[in-house]
Amino acid sequence: MYDFTFYNPTRVVFGRGVFPKLADELAKGGVSRVLLLYGGGSIHKTGVYEQVVGALNSHDIVFFECAGVKANPVVSKAREAVEAIKANKLDAIVAIGGGSVIDSAKGIAAGSLYDGDMWDFYARKAKVEKALPIYAVVTVSATASEMNYTSVMTNEELGHKVGLSNELLYPRCTLIDPSVQFSVSERQTMDGGIDAICHVLETYFDGAKGLEIQKEYAEGLVRSIIRLMPILRAHPDDYDARAQFAWAAVNALNGTTWAGHPTRGEFSSHAMGHTLSAKYDSIHGETLSAIMPAWMKYACREDMPTFARFAERVFGTNESSEEERALAGIECLKGFFASLGAPVALGDMGIPKADLPELAAHVTRNGPIGSLKKLEMVDVLKIFESAY
Repeated sequence: MYDFTFYNPTRVVFGRGVFPKLADELAKGGVSRVLLLYGGGSIHKTGVYEQVVGALNSHDIVFFECAGVKANPVVSKAREAVEAIKANKLDAIVAIGGGSVIDSAKGIAAGSLYDGDMWDFYARKAKVEKALPIYAVVTVSATASEMNYTSVMTNEELGHKVGLSNELLYPRCTLIDPSVQFSVSERQTMDGGIDAICHVLETYFDGAKGLEIQKEYAEGLVRSIIRLMPILRAHPDDYDARAQFAWAAVNALNGTTWAGHPTRGEFSSHAMGHTLSAKYDSIHGETLSAIMPAWMKYACREDMPTFARFAERVFGTNESSEEERALAGIECLKGFFASLGAPVALGDMGIPKADLPELAAHVTRNGPIGSLKKLEMVDVLKIFESAY
C-alpha cells in the first residue's frame, strides 16, 4: 500500500426516525439561523419537510428557504442561495435531498463567505479558504456527497459541468433515515446503484498494485450493490435492503476505497458523463451505464489481471484466458446495467452521433484525462463511438 492520511470529519446519524435529531446537532454547533436548501416538492409529500421544520422550531432556529435545486445543479440557482444567506446573515446550510442538493450546498457554503463569484472556485480562479457548516438530511442515496468533500456544478451559460474538492466542504453532520427512501422512484434507485458501482470501480481500476485489502473491500461493495438492486426493485419498502444500500453508497465515495491508493481514482467515465449532462441535462447514472463499460473495454489492456480478477470475483467468470475473463466481466456488468432498465448505448439516450467529436473535444478541453490510461481527444471519441 502507498502511504496515506485518512480524514473524514462528517458525523453520521443513521436509522429510522433520526431526522428530528438535526436540531440537537445544530445546537451543538452553535447554529441559530439556517438556509433550508432542497429540490422539488417530494419532501412535502414524504413528511421530511415537516420533520425538519419541526426540529428547527423546537430549538427556535430561524430558517429561510431556497427550493428548486435541479437534478444537475446549476450555478444560477446556487448564486440565488448565496445572496439569501448574505442578505439574512445565516450561519449554516441544511441540505435536504440527495447528491444534487448537497453538492449545491457545498458551493453555496464556500460562495457565501467569498466576495467574488462562487464559480471562481470551480473555474480554479480561487481556492476555498472558508465555508459555512453544512448539515445534510439525506432523502436519496447515490453519490455519497453526504460524506465527502466534492461538489459538482453546471454553469449553464458556459455549458461546463465541473467538480470542486476541498476539505472545508465536508458536511458537519449527515442524517440518513433509509425508511424515507421507500418512496424514491425505481428509476432513481437504480440510477443511484449504478453511480455507486462506478464510484467504486473508478478507484478499483486505477492500476495500483499491492492493495489486496482494498481490492476485496471494493469487490464486496460492488457485489452487495448488485445483490441489493433487484431486491429494491421488487420490494422498494424493504428497510434492511434500503439501509444496506444507503451505507454502501456512502462508502463507495467517502474516501475509504482510495485509502492506500496513489490517487483518488480513475474518473474518466465521470468526466465524459459530466459533459453529456452539461449539454443535454442527461441523468447522471444513465450517462455512466452507457460509458463505463465502453471505457472498461477500451482501457482493460492496461491492467488485464485486475479486470480479469473483477470478472472472477464479482461475476464468477471462468474463461480460460485473462483477456476472455476480463471481456466477459465487462459484458456481465453491461448486462446488469441493462437489467436495471438503464440505457447502455448513447444512441438510446437520444444523443446525436454527429455531436460526438464536439463532445470529445469538450471533455479534453483542458488536456488529457485519466490515470490508468491517458485519454486524448481521439481516445475519448473512440470510447463515445464504442458506447454508441
